[in-house]
Amino acid sequence: MVTIKPLFSMYIRLVIFVFVTFMLFPSRSLAQEENPPEMRQYLFPAFTLGTVKMKVGKPKNLLLNYNTVTEKMVFEQKGQFYDLIGQESVDTIYFQKKKFIPYENFFLEIAFEDKIALGIQHRSNLQAPGKPVGYGGTSELASANYMTGIELSTGYFNLKIPEGYEVRYSPFYWVKRDDIWQKFISAKQFVKIFSEYSNELNQFIKKNRIKFDRSDDVAKLVGFCNTLVKK
Repeated sequence: MVTIKPLFSMYIRLVIFVFVTFMLFPSRSLAQEENPPEMRQYLFPAFTLGTVKMKVGKPKNLLLNYNTVTEKMVFEQKGQFYDLIGQESVDTIYFQKKKFIPYENFFLEIAFEDKIALGIQHRSNLQAPGKPVGYGGTSELASANYMTGIELSTGYFNLKIPEGYEVRYSPFYWVKRDDIWQKFISAKQFVKIFSEYSNELNQFIKKNRIKFDRSDDVAKLVGFCNTLVKK
C-alpha cells in the first residue's frame, strides 16, 4: 500500500529546493542585463578599477571603461569621464579580467594568445533617431553635428548620448600571425588569411556552426587554427 503523506512531503521539499535554486542561481539570460541608458556607449555597465601599465614608469590604477563609439579608453575622476590620453605611452591595460593593448588609434582586447593571437576591436555605430519621410516611413540619418565629447583644458570630456540615438555594436576581429595583425569580420575573410588550411577551416566552421557575431565562437575557431599552423 502506497503512503501518500511521505510522497506529498517529498514533493513539497522538491518544489522548495527548485525554487531556492532558481532564486540563488538565476539563468544566464536573466542574470545578464544590458547597460543602463546612460552607459550605452560603454563596453561594460560600470567603471571598475584597472591597471594601466606604461612603457616607462610606474603602473597607474584607475577606474576604467571603454567607449565603443569613440573607441577610446575612458577613466572616471570625481564623477566625470575623461579619455585616457598618451596612448602611445601605454603598454597594456588590465581590467574586468581582460587585457587590452593600444593599436593604431584604438585598443584591442587580446581574447586569445598563442602562435595565432585573436584581438577584438570593440566598436559601435551611433545611429540618429529616425526622421519622418513620405508615405509613413522613416529615414535614419547619422547626425553630422552630434558630439560624443568636448575638449577641455583638463582633457577630453565624455558626454551622455541623447535619448533616441541608437548604439549598434559592430566589432572587428583581428588575428596576429608572424607579428602582423589582419582584420576580418566573416568566415570568408578569415579563411582567406589562412588559405592553405581552407578545407579544414571550412569543415570546422560548418561542423561547429561558428557564428561570427559571437566572440566565443571566433576564439574557438582561432584555437583550432593554432593546431593546424603548429603542424
